[in-house]
Amino acid sequence: MTHAALARRVGRVAAAPALALSFAACSVSIGIGVGDDAMIDTGTARAAAASGFDALVALAGPGIGIVDDPLRVPADERPRRALVPGSFDWIEIAAPLRTAAVPVSGGRYSSQQTLACDSGSVQVRAVFANSAAFSAGDTIELDTTGCRFGNLRFTGNLAMSVGSVSGYPGLSAAWSARITLDYSAWRTETTTLPAQARAVTGRAVLDVQRLDAQNALVDFDSAQLSVDPVVSSSARDRQSVELLTLRLVDGPGSDTVSADFELADGRLAGTDLARLRARSHGIVTLPGPAPAYPLGILLVSAPDDSAVYANAIDAAQIRLDLDRYLDGVIDATLSTSWSSLRGLL
Repeated sequence: MTHAALARRVGRVAAAPALALSFAACSVSIGIGVGDDAMIDTGTARAAAASGFDALVALAGPGIGIVDDPLRVPADERPRRALVPGSFDWIEIAAPLRTAAVPVSGGRYSSQQTLACDSGSVQVRAVFANSAAFSAGDTIELDTTGCRFGNLRFTGNLAMSVGSVSGYPGLSAAWSARITLDYSAWRTETTTLPAQARAVTGRAVLDVQRLDAQNALVDFDSAQLSVDPVVSSSARDRQSVELLTLRLVDGPGSDTVSADFELADGRLAGTDLARLRARSHGIVTLPGPAPAYPLGILLVSAPDDSAVYANAIDAAQIRLDLDRYLDGVIDATLSTSWSSLRGLL
């Protein structure tokens, strides 16, 4: 503990902190209250944890997050392969269109095709640097019209620009690339109940690595993405995700994710929690199949460095450990559940 943190802690102890007693189902947890001066305290910890977990699920699945239906892959793959639904798959679907590209001015090759989905369609416009390989400078733009694969429907515009690449998406067993993605009202929605949707606007850079038929690594970095959630036809306030880094690893039975991002949640606007930072504390596991919840610890902190370690222990229990000064000393422990957190959002 630093001298400054120790001094703050001594001052707080001298102020006679309150004893916090929390009941959750049949369990009791006891801790030391953090006082009214903390942005994240015993009264706001659940809202902070709920906002952080909600954004993590939006970014990394399961359900409507980055989970794609198996479009053209084995049923046991459960692909979670992009920050926003379909981004990774669309790269692999669009890249092979080079075979039908025609020469255009500047020594480049152009392709424009309309692809059928299970229902609806998607128009693909692409300009390739050459006719033999996926290359830096290639651009692919998607315009979707009610394109549905399985129980997911895509609408909106997605533009992709290749910065670097090794291998050939869609054809190579293994490949890697850095691709800039521009989302314009890109919306993915479920066609089954409960109806969920997310519209995403903004730019991000995606570093992807296809390891084999079922495994991939994804690193995502973004200055800002705006996410507009809809649940059961009810629109919710916008979430803005900034300074995002996300690493996702597919696995045979479950996926893992590590994330670090800043979050502005419209539902908390005007409060101390209007701006939060959320980051995984270790690895968070995404069990399959959906609608399983993430398991692991998410650290959510406020601008004053008050924080809560939200530990998703299993599909029902979540333990909240409050760290007033983000100095590693737990000041209070609360118990909650997924159903309780979902009720807050």
